[in-house]
Amino acid sequence: MSDRRHPYTPMKQTDYGYVSNEEIKIDKQLDRDLKKRLRKEGAFNLHKNKTGKPG
Repeated sequence: MSDRRHPYTPMKQTDYGYVSNEEIKIDKQLDRDLKKRLRKEGAFNLHKNKTGKPG
């Protein structure tokens, strides 16, 4: 067996289990990217599209 020990990684408890600080940073960046893309596509636009309605 190796004398090297696995480096300690502090974990934080979340709703879906334990995650490392690095995973938290990655999740935050992905959330920012997703929100930016959705904003660009108009997903957060509260105004209804005024297209021709039948009738």
